Amino acid sequence: MRRHALLALSAVAALTLAGCTEVKGEYATPSELCGVPVDPSVLEPVLLPGERLTTSSADANAQTRRCDVSVDGERVLALEGRLGAPSEDYRATWDWQMPQGTEVDIGDEARSTDTLVGAARKCAVKGQEHVFVARAERFYPKKDDAAERKEAMVRFMTSYFPAAQKAADCTG
Repeated sequence: MRRHALLALSAVAALTLAGCTEVKGEYATPSELCGVPVDPSVLEPVLLPGERLTTSSADANAQTRRCDVSVDGERVLALEGRLGAPSEDYRATWDWQMPQGTEVDIGDEARSTDTLVGAARKCAVKGQEHVFVARAERFYPKKDDAAERKEAMVRFMTSYFPAAQKAADCTG
């Protein structure tokens, strides 16, 4: 009798434990962010794990497009792409945003830290000269390794930048 009671208790405990270890679903890494195609394999390492990914976009004006990416309600990534005058000094902005940034090979010119990467390329829109400047900022840096995050950010921007430039109709 005692053995049957022990087996019954073990079975109840196992069933209870099984019910408590519910596996939660994770979001699927998208192949598009706010109108710009992205390679999920380079986007996924930039994001944080979670159940739900959402995006929100805002066009500050006709020449600036912004997009925020959130996981489980926390903003994880901010993207910005904008057209500027060919003489614009985007480097001055990079100097104060990324004083410790290193040069990376994206567009005509780019700089990166472990949480921020910016890239620029001269181009034309409807025959007028412009410079396309894009930026990606990653939040919650203490949730992963800085060197790996920087590498992931550069890989992401290397892929994202030409697609964002194309989405802005900036050619050449």
